Amino acid sequence: MLWHERKHVGLALRFAGFGLLAIAALIGRRLFAVADPQGKLCALSYLLALIGIMSFSAGSALALLGQHLFEQVELPSRWIIHDPAERQS
Repeated sequence: MLWHERKHVGLALRFAGFGLLAIAALIGRRLFAVADPQGKLCALSYLLALIGIMSFSAGSALALLGQHLFEQVELPSRWIIHDPAERQS
């Protein structure tokens, strides 16, 4: 059994997702509070925005999908790369 197939892991991943969403919300509030109407932002503001966007993206994926994020999906045959030698025979 893989680590992400255990029953409690789905709940833990969803809680981690909600934690990342909370971090993204805090960063968003911080960036909104320090907004400069003249558009002069320092590198820290851009770094916070990057961390906020990444936290929101990963947090929403974890919160919505949980352990289903690691499920394998079956690809259609047109997306599978075939060996040219197999096609000739």
